[in-house]
Order: sequence, then C-alpha cells, then structure tokens
Amino acid sequence: MTQPNSSFDEIASSTISKYSKTMRDNVSANIPLYAFMKDANAIIEEDGGVYLLENLDFGENGTFTWFNGFEEVPITPSENATTANFDWKECAGAAVFSARQIAQNSGISKQHDLVKLKTKNLERTITNNVGAAMFYAGTEFSGKSFGGLQYIIADDPTTGIVGGINRATTGNEFWRNQVFDEGVDSITLSATTILDAMELLYCRCSRGVDAPKLWCYGSTYWRFFAGAVNAQSRYIRESSVETAKTSFPYYVFKNGTKVFYDPNCGATHGYALNTEYLKLKVHKDRNMTPDKPRYPSNQRATVIPIDMMANMTCGYCAGQGVMHA
Repeated sequence: MTQPNSSFDEIASSTISKYSKTMRDNVSANIPLYAFMKDANAIIEEDGGVYLLENLDFGENGTFTWFNGFEEVPITPSENATTANFDWKECAGAAVFSARQIAQNSGISKQHDLVKLKTKNLERTITNNVGAAMFYAGTEFSGKSFGGLQYIIADDPTTGIVGGINRATTGNEFWRNQVFDEGVDSITLSATTILDAMELLYCRCSRGVDAPKLWCYGSTYWRFFAGAVNAQSRYIRESSVETAKTSFPYYVFKNGTKVFYDPNCGATHGYALNTEYLKLKVHKDRNMTPDKPRYPSNQRATVIPIDMMANMTCGYCAGQGVMHA
C-alpha cells in the first residue's frame, strides 16, 4: 500500500471538507432545474430508509353524500391512498492526486492550489452529470442513475412502472401524467401556438388551485415561448439581480408560474411541474460529502471520494405534464 503523505492529506481533506457545502451550492446554482426546484423547496434531505416513500392521495372520499334528516350517511373508509416507493440511486467521483503531482507541488500554497484545481474539475463533472440525470428515463447506466423527468413524466404514460406502480394496470390511471402531443392534439407548436398549448396542458394538470408551479423547456420550445411573450408586457422576465436564489433568467406565466430553459431538456420537450409533489430527495449524510483519503494498493496516489445518494420522486403524477412533438 502507498504510504500516505500526512501533511498533504491533512491539507487536502481539510480543504475539500470545508469546500463541500460550497460545492453543493455551486452544483445547485449551475443546474437550472435543480436551482428552480430548490427555490420551490422541492429539494429534500432524507434520513434514510430502504426506499424513498411517497404517500399518494388520489380520487375522492366516498363518504361524502347529500342526505335528509335521519337518513344514514356512509362511513365506509375510502381506499384512495397508497404508497409509491422509489429506489435510492448512488453516484460518486473522486479527487485523485498522484505522488508525482504531490511532489511537484510541494509547499502549502502550491498544494492548496492543486487541491482547488482538482476539486473544481470534479465539481463541474458532478454538475454536468447530475443536471443530465434529472431528465433521465431511468434506464441510463443500466438503471443505476436517477429516474428523472422522462421516467416520472413520460411521453407515453400508459406504460411502465413508476415508483413500484404499474401504469398499464386497469385502476392505476390516476398514476399517469398529462400529455400534450402535437400530433394527437393537432396543434403544431410555434411562437403563435405555444401559449394555447400551454393553457391546454395547464388545465389538464390542474385540480382547483393545485396547479403547475414551474415550466421547463428545451431549446426549440423555449425559443417559441420567448418569441410569443417578448412583445407582451404581462409576461415579466426576471433578471439575476432580482432573483437571489435562482440566477437563471425566467419568464412569469399564469399565477406566477416560472418558465425557464434547461439545456439538458430535449429540444422539442417541455414539462409542467407541480413541485408540491415532485421532489429531488437526497440522503442528508451523502449529499456530495467527501470521504476520508484512501490509498490504492497498486498505485502511488491519494484518493478522496465524494458521493451522492438521491433520486427524484413524485406523489401525484396526474398533476405533472409533458409537451412533445
């Protein structure tokens, strides 16, 4: 086993440990969907558990009735609540320092610079991969990655198992998300039609005042939306100066709903998100947290792993919607 360099290890461990919160903040600030979900309090730290559980509330309470005088009122419990379970997903990266690099950067100042360089590189890598995973269909990397928006808010919600519930099964229609399909709805999206399409999907996703809180678009649909609203004063584009938590520009749609662009979203896709029910849940002890230094037995190197244990969940799929060509 490689003999550790105690002086360097102390500098590296201390620097990365202190930087881990900054890394979490930077990652969240550089992924549009993550940033807007965080702003909506939809990033949740969890203690643990075998699964990430979501209690579901759907349908109506069958005990409600109109009655007259002494007529009986029903008291049989309604079976309109169940639980969905989502698997934890794990990812990791590492800051790796060869003995040669450590020797070449002897001295506290140079070693600090080396650690910062490696850490920033890892931060960018985590940002790119987590940002992409938030849109995954759950099959990427042999199913070991997040079940993202394509998994929870599917183009075809009549098939597939989401959170342990089979959407194709009769009786599970409540677990299907809403869809606007250009072909099925006979509307070809453009700058002149996208607002009508959004109104249609908004209605499909709404349950009284329970409605989408965010709209996320890929590049083509984003340009359509921006082209439709730029000339209309009732849509207000916020700047980074006015938005403390989300540094990305966005427009305001119906009832204060924020509309934004995410480069990880498919070009001809858009998502209507109700963040009362859609969450990214992260283990509180494994939220981009560095581990202690390790030393490969067959290499002259110091390795400091940083990992994350999380997944996206949903408790009300019928309140989520997708637009696609």
